[in-house]
Amino acid sequence: MQNNFSKDKYRLFIDELGTPSPKDVFSDVYILSGCSVKKGESHDMKILADQIKFKYWGRTDIVFHSREIGKKENDFAIFKDKPEKFTEFINDLKNFLLTSNFKLFFVIVDKDKARKAGWEVMKIYKDTTAFLIRNFLLVLFINDLRGEIVIELGSAQKDITFIKAFSYFVGAGIPEAGIDISTAQRMFTAMSFVTKKNHDIEEQIADMFAHAAKIRYQGGIKGGKLGDFENMILSLLNSKLFFVPENPTRDRKKLYKLVEPFLCIP
Repeated sequence: MQNNFSKDKYRLFIDELGTPSPKDVFSDVYILSGCSVKKGESHDMKILADQIKFKYWGRTDIVFHSREIGKKENDFAIFKDKPEKFTEFINDLKNFLLTSNFKLFFVIVDKDKARKAGWEVMKIYKDTTAFLIRNFLLVLFINDLRGEIVIELGSAQKDITFIKAFSYFVGAGIPEAGIDISTAQRMFTAMSFVTKKNHDIEEQIADMFAHAAKIRYQGGIKGGKLGDFENMILSLLNSKLFFVPENPTRDRKKLYKLVEPFLCIP
């Protein structure tokens, strides 16, 4: 996906990493990760991902999950004693991600800072959701596009937050960016919830790059070193992160300044 998007509809697939509770000391950050893909390209991306899955497992119901890939757990345990095979798999995965057209958005919560600020779970859910959806709506508006949001079903708390955020922007727009209610309703066409059984490759991409975003924010892996998977996914992060195109018009330049694709809060 180029930043001078075409008129096709785009979908934002959203995944999360970590837990939102500031009291959970086993999770240093909470990340909401968004993967934006042109709707017409999803089918081709799935085919390419399925080819990799079939090559190594003989089936396509494998889920590319960052933790399992990095630790070679569960389905990825087949690579534990086969470093050459794992390197081959990582290269195939890298080529797939490199050639696929998608852009990423992140909202990262530093939970230590959130605790000190007195944040609660719902505050984290509300702010991360609002910022991510706002960034996506801004990009749609700047490029005169239509878009929809796809979310994996989670807790009732999380899901209702998405519904409220979607309803808010559709009902209020973003006045400071010149997005009125009518425009917001024209840009945002739908929001849907899916289950893990859907196996959307876009959700899996959002998961893998959320892991890269965490590594980038923390400056590495605590108590360990980066493995082949981590180095690969981190090397692609910047190229897949949404960025402002060169020499935008004056009006667009002002609006692009409102977009924060790698946002850290509080």
